[in-house]
Amino acid sequence: MWFFSVIPLYINITNATTIMNNFKNKNIDPNFVTGFCDAESSFIVPVSKKSKLKLGWCPSASFQIGLDAKDKVLLDRIRTYFGVGKVYKAERNVYRYMVRTPKELRVIIDHFDKYPLKTQKWADFELFKQVVEILSCKEHLTIEGIQKLIAIKASMNLGLSDGLKAAFHDTIPVKRPIVEDQQIKDPNWLSGFTSGDGSFLVIIQKNKTLGYQVWLKFQITQHSKDELLMKSFVSYLGCGRYETSQKDYGNFVCTKFSDINEKIIPFFSKHPIAGIKLLDFVDWCKAAEIIKAKDHLTEDGVNQIIKIKAGMNKGRS
Repeated sequence: MWFFSVIPLYINITNATTIMNNFKNKNIDPNFVTGFCDAESSFIVPVSKKSKLKLGWCPSASFQIGLDAKDKVLLDRIRTYFGVGKVYKAERNVYRYMVRTPKELRVIIDHFDKYPLKTQKWADFELFKQVVEILSCKEHLTIEGIQKLIAIKASMNLGLSDGLKAAFHDTIPVKRPIVEDQQIKDPNWLSGFTSGDGSFLVIIQKNKTLGYQVWLKFQITQHSKDELLMKSFVSYLGCGRYETSQKDYGNFVCTKFSDINEKIIPFFSKHPIAGIKLLDFVDWCKAAEIIKAKDHLTEDGVNQIIKIKAGMNKGRS
């Protein structure tokens, strides 16, 4: 894994700049890359109307990852790993990594063929490969090729836009591949996935008896289509539970402190997450140290945890 081989439990790290700078020159594990892409990447097939073109349509393909500006270092590191594409500022606080030429997309495809995705994104990837092949062979320059590409796009991501449905109303979507291999085979995949979709939370609630009740929560959120994968985290980590969340989403959740202390923290200490979320994990470990010492039962301890919580997640500057 990259960044740190092992993070000592409850390590006291206060200089965020130093941590983020340490990211730049470390080797990145390919399974980590796949896990992170399972959480954050997109396989996109834009089809725009171009009246100047003979067929009137201009299809393309791109692989993209968009992250908050705080995680540009991580995005740069992924770009370096693949060795193709570019990172650019997409919006005020958002940077995007994009790969779009068929030649460079072949590098992306080769990676995911060797280190397969585990979520439903694998099905999008398999369809995406067919689109890239159509573009590479120039089939999209014929009406038959365009129609073939549209039928593939119809089964990807959110399907066709209303405009494309109207223009290609006779389209029969191709059969979407069924994701069968959702077994976690490498811990670095999970650290990568957590770096994208995981959350390290500190919960503080007022309590009439104790004044404040404090506990920690580790959570990974994913679409309910990947319920089987999410449930597998319970057996893989040996703790936690699966809960249905808002419509179409579910969570892997761990709140039992002994499991957090003895399983979750040691796992991510041995297989570190990356990016700005690493700082949240470090702060989460500080809160865990206070709870382990039972200092959260004191006013001073609660105040320390309140201060830690205020600087985590969305509160981190």
